[in-house]
Amino acid sequence: MNFREASFEGQRFVFADSGDGPAVVLIHGFPDTPSGWQPAAEALNAGGYRTIVPYLRGYHPSTLVPGRGYGSAEIGEDAIRLLDALGLEHAVLVGHDWGAAVVYRAAALAPARVRAICAVAIPHPRMIERSPALLWRARHFITLRLPTGSWLARRDDFAYIDVLMRRWAPAWHGQDREATLAEVKRCFGDPAVLDAALGYYRDAAPGGEPGTLETPALILGGTTDIIETSAFTRSAEMFSGHCEVVIADGAGHWPHREAAAMFHERLLGFLASLP
Repeated sequence: MNFREASFEGQRFVFADSGDGPAVVLIHGFPDTPSGWQPAAEALNAGGYRTIVPYLRGYHPSTLVPGRGYGSAEIGEDAIRLLDALGLEHAVLVGHDWGAAVVYRAAALAPARVRAICAVAIPHPRMIERSPALLWRARHFITLRLPTGSWLARRDDFAYIDVLMRRWAPAWHGQDREATLAEVKRCFGDPAVLDAALGYYRDAAPGGEPGTLETPALILGGTTDIIETSAFTRSAEMFSGHCEVVIADGAGHWPHREAAAMFHERLLGFLASLP
């Protein structure tokens, strides 16, 4: 992917920009980088859409903003600031993992700027029921926010990142997975970047979840991820307008990669249905 930069109010964005047509922003999560969206970007470009694929703030040295946190309000504002930096009145926002958290919050913050959202691997936050079982499966939220989080993530050539990927997507194997892991290791090799990536976990706090959203939505989950599929199917209750829910059988936390052909087809169909 070829990257370029743009700025708005002192915040710099690093992103790939390709294709022509209505704008679709593809936002990666943890542990991932913009490269994980390349297959989707190519499918969307072929379907007549422009794709903007940014680094999450902090995942590239140029995007670090001293003193700016990673709470729900700030990360939602990041998406809108990106649109401002590019001179876009509105766009469709697609997000995976922390990228999904970004698009949910952006849709609540500035619904007029967000044509639609697609959330991958994360249901509407209010549908995630806290339970002892989920706390155990999502124990990385505690582990990574501790002072030892950076040390653990780096130890033994980022072995912990590999453990998380196997835990979250047990059936995902092959070259694409290994390339993703290698790119994450390269990205997190910069200590400042790794610290920023863990900042999303340190600044996570209850109470910032959006309520009912009016934005059209496509929500994608997998059956082998750590979140119950019922949280995805019930997410439609939190949208006042059109909401499609798709469950990729056998997929884990990267359903947009593990079931890529199906995801591309459903995303293109969803985009074509938008007014």
